[in-house]
Amino acid sequence: MATFIVSTLYKVTQVATGVAGSPYYITGYFDAAFGTAQQAADAWRAFLAPASTGYRTGLAFSAMTEVGLVDPVTGNLTGLTPVTLAGMSMIGGTDPLPAATSLLIRWRTGQYAGGKEVRGRTNIPGMLESLSTSGLPDAALTSAWQTRANALLASANARHVVWSKKNAGACVTSSASPWAQWAILRSRRD
Repeated sequence: MATFIVSTLYKVTQVATGVAGSPYYITGYFDAAFGTAQQAADAWRAFLAPASTGYRTGLAFSAMTEVGLVDPVTGNLTGLTPVTLAGMSMIGGTDPLPAATSLLIRWRTGQYAGGKEVRGRTNIPGMLESLSTSGLPDAALTSAWQTRANALLASANARHVVWSKKNAGACVTSSASPWAQWAILRSRRD
C-alpha cells in the first residue's frame, strides 16, 4: 500500500516559449515539508537547464516569479509563494526535432495503489536532431539526462514527488530514467 504525502506540495512550472508548438509547461512537484519554494524552483531549473546549449536555438525559459501551493488530495491550488529565477535563452542549434517530439523522463516511486505502481512522466521539449541516432535519443543524451535526474532526486534541499490525481495523493520519487525512444506529446503538434 502506498504511503501518500498529505502535506502541501510545491508545483513548479517552467514555461518555455519562442518556438513552434510553444508555450510548453514543464511541471514538477515537490514536498513542501522538505525545503523552501525557492529551493524547489532552483532544483527544477537545475534539472531542466544546466546549460543553454542542450536545446534548440530560440527556445526560451521564462523567468519564474512564483511557485504554486497544491493540496495533494484535491490537486487544487491553495496559494502562491514568490521565487526569483531569471529567464534563459537557449542556443543549442538550428536542427530541431518536430515540435511534438520530446525526451521522456519516467519517474518511479516504488509505492503501489490499486495494484499499480504510482509513476510519473515529464516530457522535455526542444530537442535537436543532432541528439538522435538512428531515430532514437543518442546514448550521450540519455546518459546526461540520467545524471540530471539522479542529481534532482539526491537534492538535499528539494524532495521530488509524483502527484497522482487518480489516487488523490503524492509519493516520493525513488528513481528516474530517460526513455530510450522519442516521445510524442500530441498537444504540442503544430
